[in-house]
Amino acid sequence: MARRFDAVSYSRLPLSGADGNSKEGVGSLCDNEGGGSVSGEDDLIVNDVMKYTDETSTNKEEDDEKTYTVEEAVEAIGFGRFQLIVYFVGGTITAADALEMMLLSVLSPVVRCEWNLSEWKVAFITTVVFLGMGISSPLIGLVGDKHGRKVALLIVTLSIGYFGFLATFSPTYVWMLLLRGLVGCGMGGSTQGSSLLAEYLPSKYRAKLMLSTQIFWATGVTIEVLMASVVIPTLGWRWLMVFSSVPVLVAAAFLLCVPESTRYLVAAGRTKEAAEILKRGAVINKSILPPGRLLEPPVQKQLGRPLDLFSREYLRSTLQLWLLWFGTAFSYYGMVLVSSQLLTVNSAKENNCKCAYLTSDDYHTMIFSTLGEFMCIPLNVLLIDTVGRKLTGTINLSVTGLFFALMQLPVSRGVLTFFMFAVRGFSAATFSWVYLYSLEVYPTSIRTFGMGTASMWARVGAMVTPFVAQVLLAHSVSMALWAYAVVCLLCAITAFSMPIETRGRAMPQFVEMEMEVK
Repeated sequence: MARRFDAVSYSRLPLSGADGNSKEGVGSLCDNEGGGSVSGEDDLIVNDVMKYTDETSTNKEEDDEKTYTVEEAVEAIGFGRFQLIVYFVGGTITAADALEMMLLSVLSPVVRCEWNLSEWKVAFITTVVFLGMGISSPLIGLVGDKHGRKVALLIVTLSIGYFGFLATFSPTYVWMLLLRGLVGCGMGGSTQGSSLLAEYLPSKYRAKLMLSTQIFWATGVTIEVLMASVVIPTLGWRWLMVFSSVPVLVAAAFLLCVPESTRYLVAAGRTKEAAEILKRGAVINKSILPPGRLLEPPVQKQLGRPLDLFSREYLRSTLQLWLLWFGTAFSYYGMVLVSSQLLTVNSAKENNCKCAYLTSDDYHTMIFSTLGEFMCIPLNVLLIDTVGRKLTGTINLSVTGLFFALMQLPVSRGVLTFFMFAVRGFSAATFSWVYLYSLEVYPTSIRTFGMGTASMWARVGAMVTPFVAQVLLAHSVSMALWAYAVVCLLCAITAFSMPIETRGRAMPQFVEMEMEVK
């Protein structure tokens, strides 16, 4: 705190007159009426006092004038309990989302037999979910950019849980399509959780922690297969749908513990709210914010502007990301469906029967192949900061395509299970990679809209894949698996040729800021 020296303070300073006697009073600082003058030593005292006053006042003014960006604040806060809260709440939502997604794989063989459905009708139960996701993805992305990540996440979790629960009571095939389509509309905004988490992570930890969220997804799909192996033979598939819908409603309640994205708040001009959240985060993490105040945007920018995706800086990245998201979803969800379809096709051939339920051995094979999603997490974490984002994606996609091609070989069940294990692991690693890369490429002003439009193309790939994994595969296993291998190869080339390497790159706030950097 700056000390204040006024006339009263000065009057108490003893000064020597010309006669050498000590004098007091304000007059001693001015002309001496008795003909005396202030000595050189006394003059130094006064100058020192005035210099101290000026320096402390200047330091205070400089502190008031200092500013810091939201990027600098996030880096200063570091990683601690504040981010862990966001990490685990987001992970819970991811795991609940995975339950609903894996439900498609274990539900299809049962519903086909119980309702005597043809292959294309079974495929459409999956396709309608992805159709809903494709329609809602860019719309929920716009909501996230204009109204906040938390608002979008509430819409997502409540929609999935509510309509997922209602689908349990579907009396007919048409009702099942309608309600599962509405579940898909909610699932279209699942990328919002990743955006919120990424915007709170320091650059040093961002890649590794974002990739590690795959643990929650892998846990969710594994739990779903385990539940299916127990619930379907005993209680039936409707009870499995009940158990699958409850966790996401619990996750919605956890959102009350999560703050809104400070990057979004700053971009929206709500700097005061962002500063309060950052201060709270610094206290929780026992760290210190940079001196000064949080910098406000010089001019209020329009958020969620669609044309920014096609600006000179992002046009090529946007188009290539759309292809990558299409291929990633096409291959990953294709493997999810193939894992059950390939087993039931083999069982049907052995029993000379069109309809075949999943057996105990089939569930064990699916569980083991699902564990492949855990295998590639440490490999992804190791590669992402060592060889860079682009090469990591290239490796994942190339290996996925290779094992898809190997799956058509006439091998034993054990070897086939290993191939499925590898495809599942590397395709899941690819999904984690494309999420991370997309989050780092786009600025805050269009991040969730960019993710939403890319996710829309992922849903297109997911809508197509049931007709390959469930219809084409029933007629030709070789043609179906080659289709997946070729798409993976094309996407590997696309990943290698991406124009931006995001390793070590700060997350921009606006498109204009990226232009200034370039």
